[in-house]
Amino acid sequence: MSGLKQGFEQSLPVAETGELEQNLTPPFKIVGNKETQYRITEMINQIVASDTGRKTLEIASKAGYKLGMEFAFGCNGGCNKEKKNIVLNPMSKDEVLVGVLIHECRHAGQFERGEYDASDDKRPRHETIKSNVMRTRAVEADAQATAAQVLGEMMEKGNEGPLFAFCRQQDNQAIGKAFERALYEENALENGTARTAAFLAWYDNDPVKKAYDEAYQVEMMKRREARGDHRTDTYAHSQSAAQIVKELCLNNDGSCYFSADPKILESGHFVAVHKEQAAKIDALIARAPVAKKNFENQPSSQKFGQESVSSAVTRALLTKRER
Repeated sequence: MSGLKQGFEQSLPVAETGELEQNLTPPFKIVGNKETQYRITEMINQIVASDTGRKTLEIASKAGYKLGMEFAFGCNGGCNKEKKNIVLNPMSKDEVLVGVLIHECRHAGQFERGEYDASDDKRPRHETIKSNVMRTRAVEADAQATAAQVLGEMMEKGNEGPLFAFCRQQDNQAIGKAFERALYEENALENGTARTAAFLAWYDNDPVKKAYDEAYQVEMMKRREARGDHRTDTYAHSQSAAQIVKELCLNNDGSCYFSADPKILESGHFVAVHKEQAAKIDALIARAPVAKKNFENQPSSQKFGQESVSSAVTRALLTKRER
């Protein structure tokens, strides 16, 4: 995203203005006029009513991320790892932006825990394509699952508007339905069942997966090839879904909330790449001199997303549960 008109380095915590105090320590630095500061502070004070929400925001604020608003087409917000900026689209309704702020702060937390930025074309590509696809998708699924978790906790506190606004968005409809069904189970918010259901439902949105694969796989590979950086990209290291989930799907106390068998994420629609992006990746890998040539680097191959027996059993159990 382009830079905000007002420099982030010139901003001050809203709490220091004496106008409207954030119920968060340390408070975020917020860029913008009084209206922007009031809008974002109100969102913060809603979110911190949730234990998960407070921790999610605290990690970002302690890390020095600044908040602001910026007009963007087709996007509600964004998180910049390098500049430590989080921006929200002022054209979106505040009830919608509450979920967006949680999502982007979760990304900030992921970065603080060592997650790489998928839009960084300077990063050497040593993981296999399959590992990259699994990881970049899981990063987004975790951010949306965390947003749903926080909004669910806010609903339990009597603030249900932001969760309804989240579920009404077209890209979140599958997540909203899965999350709602899971909430019928006792302690679903506490034991990770609802959050896991939201995580898994993220993968039901094929257009979103296609867009992310184009941006984070194809486009990054093209840029590296154009500079000649692809000559050292090995694409040789494999990561398991269990490892990815263990590192990403964290509760406030550092435990893992993911309650399903992570193996399911290694096959089927969870990892399958649209044929258009798969063909582009195949061609780019073929031109990378030292890239390992195996099925994990050939998304168009049948074996790339082939379902194991254990994954098939897990999927059957999940399907049965949803009926």
